[in-house]
Amino acid sequence: MTAMPPAADSSRTKAARHANMRTAATLASIAAVFFGGIVAAQYTGGTTVGIVAVGLGVLGFLFATLGRGRR
Repeated sequence: MTAMPPAADSSRTKAARHANMRTAATLASIAAVFFGGIVAAQYTGGTTVGIVAVGLGVLGFLFATLGRGRR
């Protein structure tokens, strides 16, 4: 015997899944920026590129968080 969940739970589940996917995409993009910065720093041989990549990742996360709060 299986019970069907109420319709309200379905919409909440979809909203939670959408929020989780958005958070995952944000974190994946930050990881990609860090990874790209590490690869670029190793390729160029300089440490400045790595520091810039970390800075861009932090600023990107900050702007994404602030932009998300304004909606």
